[in-house]
Amino acid sequence: MNHRSSSKPMLYTLGFLFCLISAFAVFFTGVKVGADKVEAKYEKLNADGQSSESFAYYRQTDLVTFYHNVFSPYREFKRNWNEQVDLLVRGNGADRTEILKNLRNSAKSAYSQVTQDSIFDESALLKQGQLNILKSLRLFSEAAGKASSSSGNEQAVKALKNGELAAGAVRYGLLAQSNYYDSMLKWGSQKNSAIPSETGDLKMIPLAKWDKMPLLLKNAAIAEIMRNRGIFENYEPQDVTAKIDNLIRSGKAASLKLKDIQSITSLLVSTGALRENDFSKWRQQYYSKETLPQLSFFFD
Repeated sequence: MNHRSSSKPMLYTLGFLFCLISAFAVFFTGVKVGADKVEAKYEKLNADGQSSESFAYYRQTDLVTFYHNVFSPYREFKRNWNEQVDLLVRGNGADRTEILKNLRNSAKSAYSQVTQDSIFDESALLKQGQLNILKSLRLFSEAAGKASSSSGNEQAVKALKNGELAAGAVRYGLLAQSNYYDSMLKWGSQKNSAIPSETGDLKMIPLAKWDKMPLLLKNAAIAEIMRNRGIFENYEPQDVTAKIDNLIRSGKAASLKLKDIQSITSLLVSTGALRENDFSKWRQQYYSKETLPQLSFFFD
């Protein structure tokens, strides 16, 4: 009798332990399943290129889409705008009315070519760049329209080069360019841990610091310099980068006692030494091992 009564507490204890162990097993299984689901969610965000405040991701496909649908049409427009304005500046019997008409039509045509749908919601810098280019083209069209009411070439040129509308158009265009090159830097930082995601404070870049910077950071820094100085030319930031690197590696920068990138850029711009596609001259020699997105103007 005593044996039976003493076995009951033992059975209750064993039953309690069994339930406790089962509860822990269920709990830890749930934790693992939940963790797996969270990891799978973030892996999908990576794969799809979705972004949030704490999980931004820039895809190469977005950079390529931006190039073909936004940047390239604007690039062609910029080239045409600079050439037509230069014709007006030089005169040489150029038909002012026809040039201004062409400029306005060119801005309107480029505006229609640039994708106006919001297709970069997951890449904030690209979305902002798209909006800035559309703003730039609209202001260029208005600037050409205002210049058409000018009484002569001199007033028309002043409106196109220094007028409020044209200045705003250039400002938005250069900001869009900076947005794009900052996006490339973000993309590069996700591909290569040695590449920073932001330019940081680059108000003055000594040559020693420049020499250690990856190409995408150099390009983003030059885009920022071009924006700050209002340099609206046919050449791209990588063309300026390549020209600077060649000037340094050839020893000319040292012979001219140039000690920072800002002073070298000023010299190159003021002497008209920069040309479109300068980057292609030194791409293989200087940048064959650099991380770059597959964009045509890097490989043409």
